[in-house]
Amino acid sequence: MTGTDLVSAVLLLLGEFALVLGLSPLLMGIIRKVKARSQRREGPSLLQPYRDLAKLFRKGSIYADSSSAVTVYAPWISFAALLAAVPLIPWFFLPEPLGFAGDLILVVGLFALSRFMTALAALDAGSTFGGMGSTRDMWIGALAEPTFLLVIFAWGAPSGSTQASVIALHELSLGLYHLSPAMLVASTAFALLLLAETGRLPVDNPATHLELTMVHEAMVLEYSGRDLAVIEWGKGIKFVLFAGLLTAVLLPWGTAVSLGALALVIGLLVVVAKLAATALAVGHLETRVAKWRLFRLADLSALAVALALGSIALTYLVGVG
Repeated sequence: MTGTDLVSAVLLLLGEFALVLGLSPLLMGIIRKVKARSQRREGPSLLQPYRDLAKLFRKGSIYADSSSAVTVYAPWISFAALLAAVPLIPWFFLPEPLGFAGDLILVVGLFALSRFMTALAALDAGSTFGGMGSTRDMWIGALAEPTFLLVIFAWGAPSGSTQASVIALHELSLGLYHLSPAMLVASTAFALLLLAETGRLPVDNPATHLELTMVHEAMVLEYSGRDLAVIEWGKGIKFVLFAGLLTAVLLPWGTAVSLGALALVIGLLVVVAKLAATALAVGHLETRVAKWRLFRLADLSALAVALALGSIALTYLVGVG
């Protein structure tokens, strides 16, 4: 790699981190706005999540007497694990500068590490709500992660790779032909996975504090100040990562494949539009579905697994493109 290529790679990576970090609160604001308008309310401003984060970062953190260093460091480790997945997902340029450093299986591992640290911190303080929320979250993760792996294999079979940038480049080379039944079925399974992994309805209600239904909120009741800001910001980043991966593979068009300024600007605008459209779709969906009972979530996971397995079967029955 020449000096110019190294500088370009570093700038692209910085741009990707800025995109994910800066856009995640806005997408949360879009979902809240859509839900409020569906209820004929004005709702909070799209910039309110930024104000909330700024307010929390200005405050100190308070810890329970029974907590240990796990409570202090777990939110930051979870946040770092999510950020480590950013260079492994295509955003506005292909191929990824650090795509060779890991594939989507590593992304699954990073998400699992993030979930583990959050659940461990919820157990650390010894509160009843923390234990309840972490147990539920780990159970949902045990259902979701096999689906994630199956979707990765379904997506990667035509290109013979599990690297997201290689998959996206292959899909881009096929044009509209890549929207095969296998691709659509696998992407539907991943859309269900997105709802489960990011704590959206019908899996979890991010706006509730009812102890019988809450999952994520039960895990963060012990946090305040900067730590809570990091947790909430990480929640938005996780949504951006899932939405970015779905749109990069299912709708790869518009992504820049050269380092030209115009191509990069178009690629940036296109990825922002894709992510905003995903947030709008999730917001509209949440206005039309209710929170499911906890044990019904196994049915949702079974449907996602069946779709992923069906996609793999279709890929090899019809032929690997």
